[in-house]
Amino acid sequence: MSKEKSDVKNINEDNVGSILYTISDIYKTAKQHIAVFVAIMIFCMAGYSGFALATTTPMYRTTATLSITPLIASDAKNGTSVYKFNFVSSFAEQMSETFPYVVESDNLRQAIQYDLGKPINAKITAKPVVKSNIIEVNVESDNANHSYEVMQSFLKTFPRLSEYIIGDTRINIIYQSRKPTEPFNEYVFWKNLLTGAVAGLIINIVLFYLWSLRVEIIHDKNDITYQLNSVSISELPHVNVKRNSKNKSGPSKITFTDSIFIEATRLARKRILSYMEEDDKILAVSATAKREGKTTVAFSLAKVFADNGSKTLLIDMDFSNRALQSYLLKAPDQCRGITDYVSGESKYDDAIKHYKTNFDIAFAGNKNVKYSNPAFAEFFKIARENYDYIIVDMPSCKLIPSAAAITDLCDDLLFVEKCNYSTITDIKNALTYVLYGRAKFIGFILNDYTPSGGSYGYGRYGYSRYGYTGGYRRYGYSYRYRHNYGYGYNSKYTSKYFEESEKKTKK
Repeated sequence: MSKEKSDVKNINEDNVGSILYTISDIYKTAKQHIAVFVAIMIFCMAGYSGFALATTTPMYRTTATLSITPLIASDAKNGTSVYKFNFVSSFAEQMSETFPYVVESDNLRQAIQYDLGKPINAKITAKPVVKSNIIEVNVESDNANHSYEVMQSFLKTFPRLSEYIIGDTRINIIYQSRKPTEPFNEYVFWKNLLTGAVAGLIINIVLFYLWSLRVEIIHDKNDITYQLNSVSISELPHVNVKRNSKNKSGPSKITFTDSIFIEATRLARKRILSYMEEDDKILAVSATAKREGKTTVAFSLAKVFADNGSKTLLIDMDFSNRALQSYLLKAPDQCRGITDYVSGESKYDDAIKHYKTNFDIAFAGNKNVKYSNPAFAEFFKIARENYDYIIVDMPSCKLIPSAAAITDLCDDLLFVEKCNYSTITDIKNALTYVLYGRAKFIGFILNDYTPSGGSYGYGRYGYSRYGYTGGYRRYGYSYRYRHNYGYGYNSKYTSKYFEESEKKTKK
């Protein structure tokens, strides 16, 4: 492929991506403000229907179809001229252009008015049939009788008047409608309701498009690079999670059925290790808000660390959700976990559950404790001595800012952001709670990612849209753009996150 064709292809892909991003922005904004969307739709539908009902005046139409033939002279055999009414194409074209003006002229209206002996309260229009001598004449009025009277006067008056304007012609009446009994513009409720709905939809699209420009969200890794001045560690696609509960006495097994997701998670592990220091062991995984796939990412990362031969512990510190134990355990309410250890009601070994080879889980337990409890430090200290790597599933920072105290016990911090979900402002506000802890912030994982094309362009934003003011790279990390070569994920996969209520899980 030539360079020119390649450039055109990339431009087309970027344009498609821009359109998809714009549609996604509008949909996302409208979904978040569904009450406003519905209110506008109802207002436009009711408003237009009411306005049409109040302003619609019943109009009656009388129609007549005429043919006009000119008088043409032709030479006879004896040398004398003979006049006949014949169709001539040039005359028909001329009539198509001039006849409407004749019908709508003041001269004709005055003649009809004189014939009727009263003013005309009707509209007279003519519509010629292309390339023919046939003319359709319409008389419209708010009174059915008046419409019919004006048409009868027109048919009587126009032949006499046409002799002075057009010349010798023959006018034949092909069709004449009867006196109208029903208005042609009758008010139809459902039609006006539908028109109002279309108008409301257009207004909503424009409104929420302008709204979405003010509320920017994360679309792809370039937004993370330029909007947040940070690093996209990896992009993970939609994921199908399968739960296997054959082992009735122990925890269920979870299988990720999407091979692309598995490979993307393995790639994420390699990149995470490249940002971690040699002695770092504890990685905290957090997010801005609920349902961003944080727990799914934490679990899958712990799994690939364990599959790689590292002894790994996954700690559920999301006490507001406790999703891991409700999803994996047969009796989550009877689970002993890290909160039981912190409250002094169980030992360290009781809080650790073996899941599979090299993979243990410390569930949250069922006690209510504060994140600032000093006993957490002792638990993490023991765990650090017994495991190669520890993945900590933290709560969403926007919901529970006090959980930031846990980052002081961790070495590194990873943020999970779902595509087209949280706004830039919300992400920045959430990061302020954790950036001043001990843990080093290493970057983002973009979850639920479906790229629009295969190019590595800068999307619809471009350089000019971003300002390089303040970043989230600390500890001497300067800004640099990194090519994160991902996979071409397919959008057919459906997401099933661990972040779901116990009531829904038990069903």
